[in-house]
Amino acid sequence: MNEPMHPNPEILRNSVLKLYFDAQGAELIRLRCEFLLQHNIWYQRQQEILRDNQVLSVALLHASAINSSTVAQLDQLTHDSQCDTLTQTLNRSIMLDRIEQAISLSKRKQRTFALLFIDLNNFKPINDQYGHAAGDAILQQVSSRLQHAIRDSDAVSRHGGDEFLLLLNDVNHPQDAGLFAGKLEQLLAEPYHLATGEVSLSASIGIAQFPADADTAMALINHADAAMYRVKQKGGASAR
Repeated sequence: MNEPMHPNPEILRNSVLKLYFDAQGAELIRLRCEFLLQHNIWYQRQQEILRDNQVLSVALLHASAINSSTVAQLDQLTHDSQCDTLTQTLNRSIMLDRIEQAISLSKRKQRTFALLFIDLNNFKPINDQYGHAAGDAILQQVSSRLQHAIRDSDAVSRHGGDEFLLLLNDVNHPQDAGLFAGKLEQLLAEPYHLATGEVSLSASIGIAQFPADADTAMALINHADAAMYRVKQKGGASAR
């Protein structure tokens, strides 16, 4: 009867060590593969994030440009809805609101203000002789002079063909409005430049003061209008 063979201890130990190192190697390979896989996933995710960020940046720039354009268009529409197209002064309805606001503020703070009604003298012959384009050019120059002559708190509007209203806020003394109107008369009497040469005009200015002359917007306009016609008939200086 054959006796059982006993494994050689040295061979057995070597086999165990080989299996152990093989297992360790396999684990290292597994960990390495897992690391590379995770690193690849992370890299791909980073690339996706970068692409997404680039797309978002482009979208934000585009949206910002659209927003800026929209705001500019809204500002322009607001301006156009409030201003006279030719002279870029306030239109009649907006000026009426400004006068009513001035009345409310003046009542609350116990202040006074003046409303000037400005009419260009002998304006029709300019249109007849030089054409309406020349008349429009003069109206634009008149509005520019008026707007440069006032403060930010004041306002100018085109009331009619060659008529303007000027709201002069915070008038400290009754004579101040008359002094200012006298300076306007001189300013508006300076020559106007046209393509065909220079022309000269004068202006008649009527003044209404709140609350001495009237206490509503329309009443102030009517008072200043009547005062302007008295000035025009007399051919004199501006008056209330």
